[in-house]
Amino acid sequence: MVVDLELNAHARYFKFCLNMLPAEAVSQDASRMTVAHLCLVGLATLGRLNDTLSATQRASMVDWIYEQQIPRAGAYAGFRGGSLFGPHSSCTYAPANSANLAATYSALCSLLLLGDSLSRVDKRAITSAMRQLQLESGTFVPHPGTNERDPRFIYCACAISAILDDWSGVDKDAATRYIAECSNYDGGMTQARFQESHGGHLYCCVASLSLMGRLDALPDRQRTLKWALFRQSGGYHGRTNKVPDVCYSFWIGAAIEMLGGHDLVDTGAVAYFIRQCEADIGGLAKWPGYRPDPLHASLGIVGYSFCCPEKFPRMSPELLLPESVLEAHQARQTQT
Repeated sequence: MVVDLELNAHARYFKFCLNMLPAEAVSQDASRMTVAHLCLVGLATLGRLNDTLSATQRASMVDWIYEQQIPRAGAYAGFRGGSLFGPHSSCTYAPANSANLAATYSALCSLLLLGDSLSRVDKRAITSAMRQLQLESGTFVPHPGTNERDPRFIYCACAISAILDDWSGVDKDAATRYIAECSNYDGGMTQARFQESHGGHLYCCVASLSLMGRLDALPDRQRTLKWALFRQSGGYHGRTNKVPDVCYSFWIGAAIEMLGGHDLVDTGAVAYFIRQCEADIGGLAKWPGYRPDPLHASLGIVGYSFCCPEKFPRMSPELLLPESVLEAHQARQTQT
């Protein structure tokens, strides 16, 4: 039997984190765009977003997000991670005043969750910039001048393209080849060739292929599904011989949803583990008895919704957004 979460406590926790980060999370302030995205996703999964945030608060958040948009004249158009170092127009610290793929993805998702039409998004500038971020190997870097390059940023580019309904910034063939090369002998997916299979990269690879309509490009789909299913030991863990961790309720759980393996999961055991990670103040921790944080709280609640979809708004495993939000967005695109 699937036990119930403390919905009211979790809604309060997400609202608190939107207003002020807990002491142990202040280091994430430079990535407040991602924190906002996670909190909004958590509230939306609980079905409490509009009840928790007033229309005035939602409008204020929309304005704040647009204030983080780097204009076309910038080194890379898109959204930056937050306003820690002041307004974009007066910020002189370049690393904090440049756009990146992860923040752009979170910004677009947050705008949709807040009911925005994306009318103020410079879509052409974003897709044009993405073309400069894709490497010859097929993967992406999050912004110019970094050595980070792996499936996380392929996913961000694919999610941005799907939301904007414009794939001109992604060479799908090159991205698909890179993902295929990340397929490991055990069926898992890696950060790069010959590295260890990892649940987070599994999600990014599977979701990217799904968004591109290329799930059939997985070298061995059934083996990949088997690897994901074998990550369950009560809850899900992300690597072989590791203990369960709440965030993989989404990373692994969503991958299984996309691969068609929902009926093979012991959903009661997953839900029980997630419930064990609840904190008295609301939110979910990485492990039972630890302090909660926005990432594990949000992803854990979405993972919980996969276990009992009849109790929660249906979430898109590819985009970490409610299906109803995506349907409304698609309807607006059709009208324009």
